[in-house]
Amino acid sequence: EPAHAALADADAEVRLEAVAVLGWLKDRRAVAPLAALAAADAHSAVRRAVVGALGFAAVNETAAGTALLHALADADWQVREEAASTLGKLRLPAARDALIHALDDDYWQVRLRAARALGRIGDAHAAPAVSALLAHPISNLRKEAALALGELPSASSLAPLQAALDDRDPEVRKAVRIALQQLTAQFEGGVS
Repeated sequence: EPAHAALADADAEVRLEAVAVLGWLKDRRAVAPLAALAAADAHSAVRRAVVGALGFAAVNETAAGTALLHALADADWQVREEAASTLGKLRLPAARDALIHALDDDYWQVRLRAARALGRIGDAHAAPAVSALLAHPISNLRKEAALALGELPSASSLAPLQAALDDRDPEVRKAVRIALQQLTAQFEGGVS
């Protein structure tokens, strides 16, 4: 109860601590107040903490989903990055289009988390957009895009991944091999 009350404290540090406590406790009663705070708090550090804390919400809790989708358009890139990560943890299918849009974010860190979230969601419709990241100049982003493609059951991922087998970065090549193995196993198991 004190942590719930502290969400409205005038001091941002107190609100941060309250968010941390409620997230750690995974208090279901906190989902709606946290979701409201994710959009309304004036401090980006609090919004980012709230977005991360919402990772304990159930997929069917619309307040959390709505708050996370809204956070993908936050003015602060770190909040957007955390929102993409949390949407991936929740594997929220309704987030697919917003995450695909986040693949064009100005910050590569947001793009990276959006790609991984799309992989976790596993919707094959995201494969073409994620495949486009295999040509990005930042190798970490190419690597994460490859790993995400391995989780997307789409035959359209095969050609871009095979082309990326010659990537100049050995970590990207390793991720591509892993992704191709995953896709091969999925197709042999009857997924198309």
